[in-house]
Amino acid sequence: MVETLTSGSGCGIVLVGDHGAGKSFIAQRALEQLGDEYMVVQVRGSSISSKLPYGALSVLLNDLDASHLEHPLMVLRGLTQLLHSKADGRRVVLFVDNAHDLDELSSMMVAQLSAGAHVTLLAACVDMPHVGGDIMGLWKDDMLRRVDLGPFDFTETAATLHHEYGGRFSLTAARALWSASGGNALFLHSLAREQIKLGTVLRQDGVWFLGNGPIALTGEIRDVVKARLNRLGAGQRDVFELLALAGGVPLQTLMLIANPQDMDALQERSLIRVTHEHPPMVSVANPVTAGIVASVVPPGRSAELRRRLTAVVQESDALDAGGSTGVAWALDCGEQVSPEVALAAAHTANSASDPVAALRFVEEIEGNDPAVPMAIEALKAHISVNNEESARRVLETLDEAGPGEVPLGEWTVLQLLRAELDKRSHAPAADPQARLRELAERLATEPAGDSPAVRTAREQLRVADAELAAFQGRYADVLAVTDGMDTADLGSESRIVASSLRCEALAVTGNVVQALALGKQVLAAAAGVRLTDRAAREIRGRFLLLLLLSAKYREASAFLDETYSGGEPQTRLGGMFEIGHGVIDLHAGHLDDALSRLQAGRWQLRALDPDTLAGLATAVCAYAAALQGEEEAAGLLLADLAQPRPAAAWLVERLTRYFELSAQAELGQRSLSIRALTAEADRDTESSALAPALLFLSAASRLEDRQTGQKLGALSDRVAGQFASLCSRLAEGMREADSERLLAASKDAEAAGNAVFARDAARKAVSCANDAGNRIALRIAQRAQQSLDDKFGSPKNGLHSLTTSTLTARECEVAVRAAAGTSNRKIAEQMHVSVRTVEGHLYQVYSKLHVASRSELKDVISTPADSARLG
Repeated sequence: MVETLTSGSGCGIVLVGDHGAGKSFIAQRALEQLGDEYMVVQVRGSSISSKLPYGALSVLLNDLDASHLEHPLMVLRGLTQLLHSKADGRRVVLFVDNAHDLDELSSMMVAQLSAGAHVTLLAACVDMPHVGGDIMGLWKDDMLRRVDLGPFDFTETAATLHHEYGGRFSLTAARALWSASGGNALFLHSLAREQIKLGTVLRQDGVWFLGNGPIALTGEIRDVVKARLNRLGAGQRDVFELLALAGGVPLQTLMLIANPQDMDALQERSLIRVTHEHPPMVSVANPVTAGIVASVVPPGRSAELRRRLTAVVQESDALDAGGSTGVAWALDCGEQVSPEVALAAAHTANSASDPVAALRFVEEIEGNDPAVPMAIEALKAHISVNNEESARRVLETLDEAGPGEVPLGEWTVLQLLRAELDKRSHAPAADPQARLRELAERLATEPAGDSPAVRTAREQLRVADAELAAFQGRYADVLAVTDGMDTADLGSESRIVASSLRCEALAVTGNVVQALALGKQVLAAAAGVRLTDRAAREIRGRFLLLLLLSAKYREASAFLDETYSGGEPQTRLGGMFEIGHGVIDLHAGHLDDALSRLQAGRWQLRALDPDTLAGLATAVCAYAAALQGEEEAAGLLLADLAQPRPAAAWLVERLTRYFELSAQAELGQRSLSIRALTAEADRDTESSALAPALLFLSAASRLEDRQTGQKLGALSDRVAGQFASLCSRLAEGMREADSERLLAASKDAEAAGNAVFARDAARKAVSCANDAGNRIALRIAQRAQQSLDDKFGSPKNGLHSLTTSTLTARECEVAVRAAAGTSNRKIAEQMHVSVRTVEGHLYQVYSKLHVASRSELKDVISTPADSARLG
C-alpha cells in the first residue's frame, strides 16, 4: 500500500473487505508510514451522509465560499485550490473510509480529484459494486489498484491472538474463536476480549485455553452483530433471522417465503451460503452470528417467522429442513414435537458433539415410549462428556422397567454402550470382553442370520471388538478381527473405522509402510462419507499418532497444516492435534515453540480430554522442559504425571512412558532410565509391539548404552520404515565404532525433522572419533554435534559429550574458560586454584580432545563460559 501511494503511478489504491476485516486499521498503519512530504486528508462515508449532496465532503466544503457550491465544476475548482493551499507543496493523500456510503456527487468529486492527479486516493469499502460509478471507472481503467482483505485463516488467527494477548492459545481455544468469528478481525478480538473477561478463556503458565463451557455470545460481540443486523433492509432481515432460527432451509422452500432479490443481496455480501447438496440448503454463513441473531429475535417475531416456515414445511421435513437447530426452534416456540422427530434430532446432535441439545430432545419425549431409543441417545450424550455416573443411572432405570421385547439393532447398540462403560471403569466386575462375547453368542444363534439387521449388528460388533483390543494393546486380535476386510470398499463409517484400527495394528506390529498406505486410503475414503464427530476424531487422531510413532515428523507437520486449514470444529480433530505440533517442534529442536504449544495443549486437555491424552501431554512437556534445561519445571511435571489419572489407550500409555523415561534421562537419571527403557522394549517385543519397542530401545542405545546396540540392530530389521532404517544405521555405527556412519545417520535424522536423534548420533560420533584418536574425524563430528546442540538452547547441551564421555567436570570448566580467551592466571583466580593446576588440566584437555591450541579448542567448544553449567 505504501509503495502504491508513494510511487506516483496511477490514482491510488482501494481496500475491499467485509465490515470488521481491518480495512481502516491497515489504512491508518500505511498512512503513518508516509513522510512529512505528504498531507493526509480524511473523509468518511456513512448511511446518513449518503443521503445528502456532498455529504461526506462537508468537512472540506465548509472552508469554501458559498458561491463555489453552485455547480460541480466550481466545487471541483474550489476543492482543488483549497487542497493545494493547505498542502503547501506537499503531496495530498485523500483517505476515503466507507467509500461504499458516498453519495453520488461526493463519489464523482473524489474520482475527479484523483483522475486529475490533485490527490492520491486511498479508499476503503465493503464491496466494489456499491462504490460510485466514477470511482469504479478508475478501477476498471486500471488507474486504481485493488487490494482485497479476506478473513483470517486459522494460522493467521492463532498468530494474531498470540501477538495481541501475549501467550499461545490452545488449538481448541484458537479454533473456537476462529470458527465463532469467521476469521473477521473485529469479531475475533471482540470475542476474545469478552471470553477472557467472562473466564471462558483462561490463562495459566503463560498460555490460554478454553474452559469447560462453550463460547459465550454476550457483550461486545452481540452489540457488533446487532449493529450489522440493523443495516439490513426489512426483507433481508426477515431472511437472515429465519435462517438463524431454523439452522438451514432448502433453497426451494426459502424461495416460497422470501424475495429472491433479498436472498441474492445477502449471498453477495457472504452473509448466507447455499450448499451444493441435493436439495441445495441455505444457511447463515457464520454459525456464531446465527446463534447471536437467534438469541435477540423477540419471541413474538420468532413465532411469526416459524409460522411462515411451517406453512410450507411439514413436521416430517423438519429435521431435514433445519437439523437439530430447527427442532430446538420449534420447542422454543411451544410446539409439540413428535417422539420420532425428537429422537432423530437427538441422534443428529450426538453425531455433531452437542450432548446438551441431545439430552434436551430426549427429555421432550413423554412417557416410556420409545424407552430404549431414548436411553441410547441419553447414554451417548452422557458418555461423550465422560459423565459415567449419569450414564449408569440411565441403564439402571432401563433395567428396572423390565426387559421387554427389544429389537436386535437396539439391543446391539445397548450392549456396545455397556461395553464402553465397562472399558472406562476400574471396578473389578467390569468386563467389556464378556459383554461383547454375549453379543456375539446372540448373533450366532439369530434365526435370520443373513438379514440386514444381523449383518449390521455383526459389523458393529467387529468394530467394537477391534476398538477394545486396540485399547487394551491386543494388536494380534485387532489384525485377526479385521483380517479379510475389503479395503477397496470403504463406503461406510464402520468399515472406515475398522480399517483405521487395522492401520494402527499394522504400525504397532512393525509393518509401518503398509500401515501408512492404508492410513492414507482411509483418510481419502473418510472425505467422501458423512461421519459422526467421534469417528472423524478417532480416524484423524489415530493417523497422526501413527505418523508420530514412526517418527515421520515432516509428514505429520504437513498433515496437521492441511487439517488445520479446514473449517471443521475441534470436535472433529481431537486431543492429539492439541499436542501434535509440539511433539514435532520438540524433535526438531524448536524448544521454545514446543513448550508453549505443549503447555497450551496440556492445560486444554486438563479442561477437556475426551481421548484421555492429558498424561501424554504432561510427559511430552516434561521432556521438552528437560531438553531445555528447565530441570525444576520438568521435575514438577513428572511429579504431576505420577498422580492417578483415567486409563488411556494402550498405545497412548506406551508413548507416555517413553517420554517420561526420556525426560528422566535428560535430568541425569541415565543409568536408571537406560535399564527402564530396555525393560520396556523387551516387554513390547515379547507382545509383538515392535514399533514401540524400537522407540524404547533406540532411546536406550542413544543414551550411551553400547550393550543395546546389537539388540537395536536385530529389532530394527523386523520393523519397516524410515525410522527403523535410521536405527539400523545407528546400531551398525555403534557396532563398528564408525564415526562416519554415525554422522551420516545423524544428517539423515536431522533432514527427517528428528534433531534429537541426530544430536545423540553426533555425540556418539564424537565419542568414537575420540576413542580412535582420529583428529580430523573428531573435529568434523564435534562441529556437527555443536550445531545440533545449539538448536536446543540448553546451556548443558553444548558440553554434554565432553562431560559424560571425554572430560571430567573440572577439565570441562577449565576448557570452557580457556576457549573463551581467559588467561591461565585469570582462570586460576576464578577457580581458586594454582596456575600449575590449570596448566595440568589444560594438558589433559588438549590430549583428550586432540587439539594443540586455544584456537582449536575454541572450534570444539563454542559455549560461552558465562552460560555453561560448570563444576
